[in-house]
Amino acid sequence: MRDPDAPIGIKEELDRCVKCGMCLAECPTYRLEADENESPRGRLALMEGLVQGHLDGDEPLIAHLDHCLGCRRCERICPSQVRYGHLNDQVRELLSDRKASRWAGLIQKQSLLRLGTKLAQAVPTAFSAPLGGMHRLHGIARALGNTGTAPSPGEYPAPSSKTRGRVGLFLGCASAAQQGGALQAALQMLRHAGYSVSIPAASPCCGALSQHAGDPETAARLASENRDAFDKKLDMVLSIASGCGTHIDSYQPALASGHQDICRFLLECGSLSTADFAPLPKRVFLHTPCSVENVYRGGDWARGLLALIPDLEIATAGEAGQCCGAAGDYMLRYPEIAARLREPILDELRSDTGLILLTSNVGCAMHLAHGLREQGAATEVLHPVELLARQLIGGPA
Repeated sequence: MRDPDAPIGIKEELDRCVKCGMCLAECPTYRLEADENESPRGRLALMEGLVQGHLDGDEPLIAHLDHCLGCRRCERICPSQVRYGHLNDQVRELLSDRKASRWAGLIQKQSLLRLGTKLAQAVPTAFSAPLGGMHRLHGIARALGNTGTAPSPGEYPAPSSKTRGRVGLFLGCASAAQQGGALQAALQMLRHAGYSVSIPAASPCCGALSQHAGDPETAARLASENRDAFDKKLDMVLSIASGCGTHIDSYQPALASGHQDICRFLLECGSLSTADFAPLPKRVFLHTPCSVENVYRGGDWARGLLALIPDLEIATAGEAGQCCGAAGDYMLRYPEIAARLREPILDELRSDTGLILLTSNVGCAMHLAHGLREQGAATEVLHPVELLARQLIGGPA
């Protein structure tokens, strides 16, 4: 334990749990194992024993805590409003020698991640087979294919005839490396909607992986760098990855211009209508990340946007609020559990061919695309804004 004063605040929050058990049936890992230690209530009991000194931070205890995906489904349904995600981060900070930090440190280095993505796309996975965990990373990095290059830092003016404001676009680390096409689509849609877009040169990783790995100092530093990177006079800062977005929303102090998810902003800005999009008589599957459903409470944002495309049929992939298993670097740390959590979604998609699967979090996109690739499915995995941009009639100049 590094901070002798930290357990006091943790204990106060732990006392909010009345042990009702409503969280059990909603927890992804409890559903898999039916083990109380793999449930929010059980993990809270382990945390309480740890901070009171009745339990040691040994390997089995850390494993049970570490198996939590951070989906925060328990928070969504908890009648006592226990802030489980906050507690989990605090307790992880108390524990040392966490293997989560190895992947967190690698993933959030933007230049290294972009280079690694290019190498992964160029080198067949057979070459990395003897490398264990790096082989998994290689396969996941290849899963989405070559999605294009993220837009360069700079100022992108809106068409002069329809200027409505000026916003910032957060590129992120994984999104910039893995979903360059989605970022380009976001830029296109924003300009079409009448917004000039500012992309700063110095914006780093959002810091979510560091925060959830028990490294609040690095997370705070990255948050500070992001606050400094964005112009204070922007109307809003936007992100395309819900995992990044929910963490950016937790910054204290917040970004000066505020922050929103791209789907929410485009849906509520009032600039788009069905007349902007060409019809698409096709059935697509929409996956709603747990961060959108449980934290944002924005399960209707992407669906509302996609409804602007005439003739599009939108089917649901996965159960609302249930994590697909990606969970940041979880799919690398616990690939077997992550694959089991992903399986129900893949089962829903097996009966169709030539599908488009839409999801608004980069980790979910990579994890689901990896599973589809492994089973040989010809399914394209896109961000919702990519499909909107494809169907857009007349983009910005």
